[in-house]
Amino acid sequence: MSKVFDLTEGSIFKKLFLLALPVLLTTISQMAYNLTDMFWIGRVDNIGLVEKEAISAIGTAGYVTWFAFGLILIAKIGTSVKVSHAVGEKQWGDLNRYASNGLLLQLLLGSVFSVLIFIFKRPILSIFDISSPQVVIYAMQYLSIVGGLLVFQFVSNGFAAINEGLGKTKTNFRIMVVGLIVNMILDPILILVFRLGVQGAAIATVIAQGLTLGVFFLHHHWQKEKLYRFHVSEFDPKAMQDILRIGLPAGIQSMVFTSISIYIARMVFRFGDDVMAAQRVGTQIEQLTWMISGGFQAALTVFVGQNFGAKAFGRIRKGFGIISFVLLPYAFIVGLMLFFFGEDLMGLFLDDPVTKAFGMRYLRIISLAQVFMMSEAIGAGVFNGIGRTYVPSIIGVIGNGIRIPLAIWLILSFQEEGIWWALNYSDIFKGIILFAGAVIVLVNIEKIRRKQSKKQIIPAEGI
Repeated sequence: MSKVFDLTEGSIFKKLFLLALPVLLTTISQMAYNLTDMFWIGRVDNIGLVEKEAISAIGTAGYVTWFAFGLILIAKIGTSVKVSHAVGEKQWGDLNRYASNGLLLQLLLGSVFSVLIFIFKRPILSIFDISSPQVVIYAMQYLSIVGGLLVFQFVSNGFAAINEGLGKTKTNFRIMVVGLIVNMILDPILILVFRLGVQGAAIATVIAQGLTLGVFFLHHHWQKEKLYRFHVSEFDPKAMQDILRIGLPAGIQSMVFTSISIYIARMVFRFGDDVMAAQRVGTQIEQLTWMISGGFQAALTVFVGQNFGAKAFGRIRKGFGIISFVLLPYAFIVGLMLFFFGEDLMGLFLDDPVTKAFGMRYLRIISLAQVFMMSEAIGAGVFNGIGRTYVPSIIGVIGNGIRIPLAIWLILSFQEEGIWWALNYSDIFKGIILFAGAVIVLVNIEKIRRKQSKKQIIPAEGI
């Protein structure tokens, strides 16, 4: 079928590169999306607002939208894996069932969560125990707009998941660029020219997300050869159950990770707005690793998924080797940049010397974990591709869970730096375990498949 990018034949390097490049560019555009907001919010002192208060507010509200991404992942991962398996097996009826029900699930989850965020935003923000009343006000303003319309992001990710399963990552990139350009244009206008500050950043984000969703709809509507339908009549409880079964572990892991991060954020807030703002900006800079790793993890998941459905196990092993050879050296270089050029990187977003100093120390500490963060993503991509999403989820929950006791212990000796060292050790643990686990899976992948067949489970489901 012309609407499918078949990864089961042809040059492995070429196919993997053509699949991964749009994903990489998409994640870079998403990184630019977030950094654009941070860049212009960092200039709100020009309109009479306090820079660190505005950054802290958006950083805090960002944890709520981050939590929402866990719900998004439930349907996104499940849909992408099931669609990729259907493509590998050439089962076009299954493709339609999983694609349409994945979209319906995203619409349902997004609508419910958006309403809950809008209604309960104040008690949700009280979880963070924020001492600054102004930061609370700014965060409320931001969540009222972005949180109340998160359904746009849910459904957009539903379309993106289907395209990933089809191998059509180039389409996702092109559509994402539309939203990025709109956001980059609107941010300075709404934040500074119209002097809307934090509200301006929220409005720009929602307009860009709404337009992105609109382009996804139009792209699907204009397709002459439709592989799936987006209509309530396509509802299939069994298909939705399959999506949830595969996607739920990844979603739970993400939500647990966010909950732990919220607790960590409360600990950071005790050291003041300067430290919180520094970590917020530092996390955005660190996207050089974790957004790239997330993008390539999605690409590897699709590659493994299609070839697992086609029983092309040798291609899976070779693809794993190629992507490891490229990404691990990249992560090492990023780590060097964060360690040696942290001050320059922080200076791109902050003018306050105290906040900048905290941020530089954050980047130097976290630089040591970059290779292990990439290793975690590569390992998770292999497990997700064969449908065993529960493995990276369990490792993720354990690895992230140790952050809290480690941080409490290390704070006694290193103050706020103890929190950042706890993050480091957690990433190192997860990276080593998942990468080693993926190697073991690839050695025994034929046995895994035969074992599944004996249980009379459809091979393409990979459970």
